[in-house]
Amino acid sequence: MKEFETYFSNDEIVKYLCKLRAKVANTRNKKHLIHLLTDSERYNYHVKDSEKYFFGSEENVCSFIKYEKEFLIQLNKILPPRKKWVNLGRKSRIDRITNQAITSSKRNEYSLNKTIKSYRIKSPNEPWLLALDQFINDIQISVKSGTYEIPTPTIFPKLKNDKQILGDNECRPISLFNLKDRIILSITNKYLTRLFDRYFEDCSYAFRSKKNKEGTSVLNHHDCIKEILKYKHQNSNKALWVAECDMEKFYDTVNHKVAKVLFDELIVKCKKDFQTLDFVKVSHIFNQFLECYSFNTNVPPPEDLKYWEGYSIPNGFFKWVASEFKQLGYYEDIESERIGIPQGGALSGLIANIMLNVADKVVLQSGAFYMRFCDDMIIMHADKTTCEVGKELYVNTLKGLKLVPHRFKNGAELVEKRKDKSKERKKLGENSYEPFWKGKSKGPFKWDSLNENGFPWIGFVGYEINYEGKVRVRKKSFLKEIKKQNEVIEEVLKAVKLGMRKSKGSVTESAIHRLVGMSVGRVSLKNFETVSNDLCWKNGFKELKPNKYSIQQIKQLDRNRNRIYYDLLKELKEPELEEENKIESKPRQVIHFNKPFSYYYQVLERRKDIESYQEPILKEFQNDSHLDEESLNA
Repeated sequence: MKEFETYFSNDEIVKYLCKLRAKVANTRNKKHLIHLLTDSERYNYHVKDSEKYFFGSEENVCSFIKYEKEFLIQLNKILPPRKKWVNLGRKSRIDRITNQAITSSKRNEYSLNKTIKSYRIKSPNEPWLLALDQFINDIQISVKSGTYEIPTPTIFPKLKNDKQILGDNECRPISLFNLKDRIILSITNKYLTRLFDRYFEDCSYAFRSKKNKEGTSVLNHHDCIKEILKYKHQNSNKALWVAECDMEKFYDTVNHKVAKVLFDELIVKCKKDFQTLDFVKVSHIFNQFLECYSFNTNVPPPEDLKYWEGYSIPNGFFKWVASEFKQLGYYEDIESERIGIPQGGALSGLIANIMLNVADKVVLQSGAFYMRFCDDMIIMHADKTTCEVGKELYVNTLKGLKLVPHRFKNGAELVEKRKDKSKERKKLGENSYEPFWKGKSKGPFKWDSLNENGFPWIGFVGYEINYEGKVRVRKKSFLKEIKKQNEVIEEVLKAVKLGMRKSKGSVTESAIHRLVGMSVGRVSLKNFETVSNDLCWKNGFKELKPNKYSIQQIKQLDRNRNRIYYDLLKELKEPELEEENKIESKPRQVIHFNKPFSYYYQVLERRKDIESYQEPILKEFQNDSHLDEESLNA
């Protein structure tokens, strides 16, 4: 390990700034694609935020708009304007390892970095370059001083569900830090993650610097599924007992005193292992991160109508667990405590590992298979008692950390008798398993077929796995993708209905390219058999294999995407454009967005092991005229 201050090199800060600017460019590009389709001022992203959203006095502008405006002004002050970015050569656009074209975000990032290096040689006195060097120097001085203070972040209310006009609107408090703080916290997190990673247990898979077993990437949620399937295979001749574990409002319930004690314990270990390093300054920034925010002092209450009106959220509120704290008897005087850490802060994931590493060590003593991804845990074993012991150790440890575990549902609570007496009841059976699917923390339950009085599915990190080892997408993740598909088309329709200034073909092609890009990546007829490096939905579910459940889900995603696309084709008519509003469009190649661009081909059929699965899967699929009880309830 190197000294903490060395992590704040000029190159490291510039690299982070380029990533931030590339994200802004990516967001701007999405707005630009919609803006090109309509002449409505509502979708003109060139209009200043103050003109676009603000119609009253300055004090009525929501804090997010003020934050966003200040953030962009500062970013533009220290970086070159977009039109001055240098173009990347052909070789620079290709990933050296995969030999594939890099993403647009990476292209922007590399282009900007290359531009800054070029100006340092050719035009070192450019105003923005001088401002950049001053900004970098300010960060380095602040870190070295050991006295830097982090101000309270802007609290942005992110809706948990669709906005209700008459009902209540629960939100998550997302913390937005200014540009300087974001860089300092991000680099500090990188340092501390590398420093502490050696002390965390192997059962923890989120926010790690450790590589996976193959050495191909940092540990991620796909590795969780691999390990569960491996354990299931090792116990293929037995039914397993499972406890799925979750907790209430983890980030909003972290006790600052407990977090500081556990952090200091790790620092003591580091001092023994790295006797030449100084941890005073990094400890100061960690403590400043805690000092800048707590849920019970900084989050606006429902009564702050001015705050909620600024975001146009009627009956908005940030749900907390004050009643649960009282029931558990954690605090005599909660007003004197500092509770909750910033959601969206760079160090919050690390704090999750610092806190819950305590639970990891304790639960592993039970001998059960145990795995954690951030604040989600799963425990399993062939012996019910062992699984139960693991669960109880988990619950008791969380209570010792002053965290709030979800109440566990088990036994009779996971099943209920159907109340209706219709034909549907005869078809599906006497029992409904809806309580099982609604329970966040449940078990131990028997992971087995319904015929063996078990529960066929477990859910973890966006996936679901049945007792036969078949993997599918978790219902919530599946529905989220359907919703995103629909939102793309709805956004296009709303925009062009206010003034369509491109041909019907251009509008529909723009829409389908967005749908394809977000689902399976930057696929073209040239690369559809090999493309893999895009950030898209398919890469979030790399452990899917063909089975009757995954096939049905993936084909449904294709069907929905095709349906809304063709609905758009039917609904749109060629616009009658005035001469000054016309935009000349070049003739384009007609592409049929079928198999090469489909979820099914990109997610399942391209798998190298498809041949060993395909024939038995097709037979199994043909024999099932309808899905069984376990799937219908899922």
